[in-house]
Amino acid sequence: MSEEEPLFVSITPMKNEGPFVLEWVAHNLAIGIDKMVVMTNDCTDGTDALLDRLDARGVLTHVNNTSRRQSSPQKRAYKRFLKMGMAREQDWVIVIDADEHINVKSGDHTLRALTRAMPQAQMISMTWRLFGNAGIVSYEDRFLSEQFRMAAPEHCPRPPQAWGLKTMFKRRLWSALGVHRPKRPLVDSMAECHWYNGSGQPMPERYFTGSWRSARDSVGYDLVQLNHYALKSCESYLVKKMRGRAHHLGESLGLEYWNMMNQNAVEDSSIDVIAPRKKSIFDELMDDAETARLHHACCANHRAQIEELRARADIAELFAQMTSEPTREGT
Repeated sequence: MSEEEPLFVSITPMKNEGPFVLEWVAHNLAIGIDKMVVMTNDCTDGTDALLDRLDARGVLTHVNNTSRRQSSPQKRAYKRFLKMGMAREQDWVIVIDADEHINVKSGDHTLRALTRAMPQAQMISMTWRLFGNAGIVSYEDRFLSEQFRMAAPEHCPRPPQAWGLKTMFKRRLWSALGVHRPKRPLVDSMAECHWYNGSGQPMPERYFTGSWRSARDSVGYDLVQLNHYALKSCESYLVKKMRGRAHHLGESLGLEYWNMMNQNAVEDSSIDVIAPRKKSIFDELMDDAETARLHHACCANHRAQIEELRARADIAELFAQMTSEPTREGT
C-alpha cells in the first residue's frame, strides 16, 4: 500500500436535486472531501446541467447514469464507481446522498480531523439525526442548515430510520458498496476492520455480516453525526413525493412517511461551526456566471413544480394534512 495520505472520495446517486446541489457541494468541500463523484439518472429539473458545469470547472466528477434498463440506478452507480478506480486501496470511500450533510464535531470539523481523532479506525459509521420541517411550509432558496434546525433527540430508537447509519471505509477492506455500509468483505474478521461508531467506540461484532442502522449498543454522536434533511419544507416535500425515493423503486411517499420523518423534538445547530467556511465556498462557486444561472434555473423549476402540484386536488389534500396545526408545531 502507498504511504501517501489517504483521500476522502464520495459517491452519490442523484436525481432532481437541483435547488440543493450547490449548498451540498460547498458543504462537502468545507469538510474536506477530496473527490466527489455524482451519478445522475433521468433528471428533468436541471440538476444534470448544473453538475456538468461543476465538472467542467473541476469541482467534481459528474456521470450520466441514465439507462433504459429497469434496474436500480443506485446499484448501477455503485458498480460504475468501483470500475472507475477513483479510490485507491488506502483511500476512504463515502457513500452519501444529496439530503445528507456530514457534521464533524472534532478538531477543525473536517473528515481529516475526524480520522485523526480515531487513529486506529479503518471504518467509521455515522448515525443519522433526522431533521424535520421545523414548521416551515414554503420553499426558499436558502441553506438547509439555516432553515431546518429542529431534529430528533439523540436517544431516538424509534422509528427505525432515526438511527440509520452511513459508513465510510478504507477501499481495501470491502469489494462492494451498499447504501448504508459496504458489502462483501476482503478481510476475514471484524477485528481486521477496525470499525468504530460516531463516538469512537468499537462497533459490535454483528455488523460484520449485516445491519443498516445503529442500536442502543452502537449509536454515538460525540465526534460525528449525519444531518439528514429528508423532508425540507412542506412545499419541497411535494416535489420529492413526485420524484420518489432514490433507493426504493416505485415506492410512493405520502403522509405516513412525512409523519415518521418529521422529527422536531430538539434544536440542533451544531453544524453551524463550518457555516462561514461553507458560505465562502458557496460564494466562490456562484461567482461563475454560468453556475449561478444554472442554480437559479433549478430553483425556478422547483417553484414551478410546486405551483403545479399545489393546484392538484389530491396534492392539496395531502398539503392540508401536512400543514395542520400539529405538524406546524412539530408534535
